[in-house]
Amino acid sequence: MGPSDGDWDWKFTDPAERAYEKLQPHEQERIVSKLDEIVTDQWRDPSDYLEPLTGAPHSKLRIGAFRLGCKARHTDQILWIHTIEKRPGAYKPGDD
Repeated sequence: MGPSDGDWDWKFTDPAERAYEKLQPHEQERIVSKLDEIVTDQWRDPSDYLEPLTGAPHSKLRIGAFRLGCKARHTDQILWIHTIEKRPGAYKPGDD
């Protein structure tokens, strides 16, 4: 997948990758499965899945008990995953 063929892809930033590696295998599978579903949805843009966060540099994506800080970059069709946090504690007070 890539921008040349019109499809979206997703990528972890380094901090998100480190957080992902600390998760249990079943938690990792759930996150990857949902991210794959989002970027291959032919009817919805990945940004349609994101919810804005007040005062945050990214939007949130809910996947089960996890909250991911994400940015959908349309220029190269990459859904960037910046943070992975388990609820509660995924946001600072007032961000939820």
